Amino acid sequence: MGMNRNLAFFSGVTVAFVALAAVVAGWGIYSLNNAFESLHRHEISTKLQTINIARDVNYVSRLTRDIMLGADYEEDMEELEETAADIDNSFEALNRAAHDAGDRKLVEQARRDTMAFVDNCIQRMERISATPPSQRNRAFAAYKKEATPLAMKSRASFRAIIQNADLRFELANQQFSKTIQRTFTIIALAGALLTVFFQLSTRRYKERRMAEAALRKAHQELEEKITERTAELTATNSSLLEKIEELKTTEKILRESRDNAVQAGKLAVLGQMSAGISHEISQPLTAIHTFTDNAVSFLEKGRLPEALENLGVISRMTDRIAAIVSEIKSFSRKSPAERQRVSIVTAVNHAVMLVEPQRRQLNAVVAVQPFQETLQVWADVVRLEQVLVNLLRNGLDAVSDQPDKRVTVTVLQQQAEVLIMIQDSGPGIAEEVLPQLFESFVTTKPVGQGVGLGLAISQMIITELGGRLTARNPATGGAEFTIALEEVVDGQPQQPPE
Repeated sequence: MGMNRNLAFFSGVTVAFVALAAVVAGWGIYSLNNAFESLHRHEISTKLQTINIARDVNYVSRLTRDIMLGADYEEDMEELEETAADIDNSFEALNRAAHDAGDRKLVEQARRDTMAFVDNCIQRMERISATPPSQRNRAFAAYKKEATPLAMKSRASFRAIIQNADLRFELANQQFSKTIQRTFTIIALAGALLTVFFQLSTRRYKERRMAEAALRKAHQELEEKITERTAELTATNSSLLEKIEELKTTEKILRESRDNAVQAGKLAVLGQMSAGISHEISQPLTAIHTFTDNAVSFLEKGRLPEALENLGVISRMTDRIAAIVSEIKSFSRKSPAERQRVSIVTAVNHAVMLVEPQRRQLNAVVAVQPFQETLQVWADVVRLEQVLVNLLRNGLDAVSDQPDKRVTVTVLQQQAEVLIMIQDSGPGIAEEVLPQLFESFVTTKPVGQGVGLGLAISQMIITELGGRLTARNPATGGAEFTIALEEVVDGQPQQPPE
């Protein structure tokens, strides 16, 4: 039933299309026929207008001849001028009816040739106006000799106009016949194409029905596969979620372990520096005790200026102890890494102050080369100071047995980075140790003086801050460690080169 309805629909569409093509073709033929008839009327009108002009030209010639043969001059001359005006008006009408520039050119040429003949006739008649009628016939021979070529030229122009109209009509007639033939050919081809289209549509409909059946079957199979695959993906997704949770837990443990390792490293450094720090604090305390006793004695004796001077020294000693305790508290504080703007000069000065007891104990020199004090990096101040303290302590350990005990700190600005280089005058790093220097439990210190975690923790901290920590043996001797961190300019971090 559905098949029959579709066939009926295609048949109706085909018949409607053929009927529409026939109507369009009929309307085209009708319009072309009207245009052809209009052209035919134009041809007839052009020929009639040209014949009328030719007739008036002949009449001008006859009036001229009559005047020369003794006719009434005044009457014929008046009629001659009226005829000339009629000829000019006829050319105006003929020029307005022209189809194109070619037609107008022929009309203008005929007008020039005809008016040349007419004007010649009028001028000749005006010249013989005073000649008696009996003597006018003498000028007739000269008139024929001069006017005949002009008249022939004018008639040739008329023939050109009529021949052009005939040619245009003949071409239009041929075009009309060709258009009719093409129209019927197109209609026949349209009918044949529609027939083929109908047959192909019928076959296509059958193929589509078969394809739809195959598609339904494939769709059913696909739904079954999707159901199976969905179940598999659900199970896989549940497994992935469990693994993600495990990964998050592992990352949390790793993060806590890393923070604990950093904190342990700081506490280990503080433990190693405890003796020196104790000495740095005990000295001011002993001095405070002594100056307090002296101040009491001066007050009992009424020596107020000396007592005030002692109290000033006590205040300065207290400030020194407070600064040392403040640095120790800040250094030992446990906190997550937080990147912010960090002043290089502040971080270097604090680190140098923390290793001051060890430097004094070794009688070594920690030389900070002059640099631009406004330099800032994108880092965490506490962790950067921890790395600097660790590197400075390693440098002091390296020069402890050297005659020239020197550790040099150099700060350079290079493109979008700030480089902090710490070089010692020690024996340098063994070549076989250098490739594994930053691995855990790798150390160049004697047994009992280090477990090999300091540099590994330092590199982990600098990497976490988005920088690099490298080591080398410079040609001048000793070892050199370089920290490269992202520079801060106008409050914004700069992108370092790749």
